[in-house]
Amino acid sequence: MMKKKCLGLVLLVSALTVCGAGFGLTQQVPPEEPIQGVQVEEEGKIIPSPANIKESTAIFVFVGWVWLSIIVLIFILRAKIKEVDRLYHLKFFSEKKE
Repeated sequence: MMKKKCLGLVLLVSALTVCGAGFGLTQQVPPEEPIQGVQVEEEGKIIPSPANIKESTAIFVFVGWVWLSIIVLIFILRAKIKEVDRLYHLKFFSEKKE
């Protein structure tokens, strides 16, 4: 049962990785002409914001991956702690075997 859940999680992460590669998260060369979506107040001062929908989507995908990895790591840590507690209560690591 646990192997099926782990396999499903691995397949899900793999599928999301392959789909995430289609968003163009690679390094891009900046265009020569100014972008229409960039707001400039003064000469040389640029307000930081995504220039187009592709960049804003990439930001959301990155933040989503960060939160997903945090949740998965917490789940794995809790499972390991539960297993160690179970072995401790069974006195698996004790010096005297009864």
